[in-house]
Amino acid sequence: MKIRIQDLKSGRSCSAVACAASSAPHRSRSRKNQRLRAITCALAVMAILGAILWHQSWAAAPTAANAYQGLVPGNATLSDVLAQLGPSPLETPSKTDLRYPVAGRPELNDRFYFQNNKLALVTSASPDSRYPTRERIVKQFGKPEAEISFQTQSYLDYTQQGLRFICDAAGNTTGVLYFAPHPRRIPEGYPNVHVDLRRAETDPPQATTPPADFLVGASQVSIAPKKFEDIAPDNDQKPTHLAEDLFARAVIFQRGNERVVFIGLDVFGMGMWDVDTVRERLREKGFPNVVVAMSHTHANVDTIGFYGYYPAEYVKQILAQTEQAVMQAAKNLSPVAELKIGSAEMPLAGGRVVDLIRNGRDPGVVDPTVSIVQAIGKDGKPIANLIHLACHPEVIRLRDTRGLSPDFVGTLCNDVTRELGGQTVFLNGALGGMLTPDTRLRTQAAAEEMGHALAKFVVAAAENAVPSETYDVWLHRRPVEYPVTAEAIVQYLEKAAPKADFAQHRIRSEMNLVWIGDAQFITIPGELLPDLGLEIMSHMPGKLRLIVGLANAELGYLIPSYDFRDGGYEERTGPGAAGGAITRSVGLELAPILPPQRR
Repeated sequence: MKIRIQDLKSGRSCSAVACAASSAPHRSRSRKNQRLRAITCALAVMAILGAILWHQSWAAAPTAANAYQGLVPGNATLSDVLAQLGPSPLETPSKTDLRYPVAGRPELNDRFYFQNNKLALVTSASPDSRYPTRERIVKQFGKPEAEISFQTQSYLDYTQQGLRFICDAAGNTTGVLYFAPHPRRIPEGYPNVHVDLRRAETDPPQATTPPADFLVGASQVSIAPKKFEDIAPDNDQKPTHLAEDLFARAVIFQRGNERVVFIGLDVFGMGMWDVDTVRERLREKGFPNVVVAMSHTHANVDTIGFYGYYPAEYVKQILAQTEQAVMQAAKNLSPVAELKIGSAEMPLAGGRVVDLIRNGRDPGVVDPTVSIVQAIGKDGKPIANLIHLACHPEVIRLRDTRGLSPDFVGTLCNDVTRELGGQTVFLNGALGGMLTPDTRLRTQAAAEEMGHALAKFVVAAAENAVPSETYDVWLHRRPVEYPVTAEAIVQYLEKAAPKADFAQHRIRSEMNLVWIGDAQFITIPGELLPDLGLEIMSHMPGKLRLIVGLANAELGYLIPSYDFRDGGYEERTGPGAAGGAITRSVGLELAPILPPQRR
């Protein structure tokens, strides 16, 4: 359509010129009509120009670097997404949790997140023709602002562009995260701008005969409450039931006089005062080196008392049952024919382990590794499977289901035991801020489904496991002291039912370095953010490297100093701004230390 405009400023246009030819007696009325028509014409032209500009703006949107199929985070609305993509074909309990299967790969899906009805984030496993390879990405945007190199895949951070990428070992892009651009997340020049976890290929290790005094024993004992009326305050009128049994799972590694005990508890958390109680009891019975690791299931009650009610009688029961599990494991100590270590990487397609694990605080920053330390008995059958991965067990919301459960951990351990044999013990990792389930539903059945899926990766890790060439059993303890500045934590510690070791706003805890054969562990007294966990791991020489979270204490979130966000949830529920820096410093000091026999 052509628009002919001769002189809008003077009010003369095609219509106005035509009016000017009218007869003189009607000149005054014609001039008035002429002005009205000119104004109408001008308004029409302005409307058309506005429409053209709007169309050009809309047409340009797909070329925005951080646009997903033309949908720009921060601009597109929920209605825009639904209009373009249609209703989400995958069932979720929320109208704003939209997931769309990837074409040709139905096991994967793209997930959309919204804030105030605006599209905030897309984690996509669908191909984007603009970013097919790492080479193209770097050519367009330059060196990544931050990078994590896993064994089979890499995370590339371009936060200032509103983009993050996952690339496989060949450099092909397997995931893109789209969001509104932000200032860079990790400051330029910071030591963990590039974390490299890759190991060079080496010859397979040679199996060595374990020493005769290398023994392993394992056991599990239920810690389900015997009296449900003891676990909740009197004013809680909603009845609670046991949806799935809860356990204290224990494994003892012994060589000569050296013993190290790992305990995995199906609890939300335990205060260090209670952990110290059970450790002191075990010390008196000949077990001075004990790591009490909490799964952090959100489907058990608050055994710390942080939210106001401390179930003292139930905690006493847990401590007694935990001690019993260790003593039973001691009775089960047996000679070992072989110690094996293995790991497997879950795919980070779309910047998450689809339908399993995502990072709710820093999308894309996920530790995809599952690991296993396996003790094989003289009969060729496993005695124990010590398994490890990083994720909050919070598929289930206790306030919704009222069913106590180990969440995905229970099914995971049961499946691994059924597939491999032996006793399985679960340790959580650097799960903080916020490695969380990516499941579509939040039910007991969904937790079990997640456990089944994770168990397959653990079994794959066991199938790829190699013999440990050493049989060290060694624990080195390092005291740690944290200044507490978060007001909620200060108030809690000052009023804690069992008196905490808390004075002058400082709390004492510990970190441990543990070697079991070629497997190296560093324990953390809280929920360490994966940024820091991965950086510490990159400095660990162990052939298998494990950060064990919520070990011997639960002090909340331990956050990098560069990423401390005043007023954030994790910031309010941790020791404070110095917590991450102190943990990182001690972790990096512990990382290179070898057992005495290898120095």
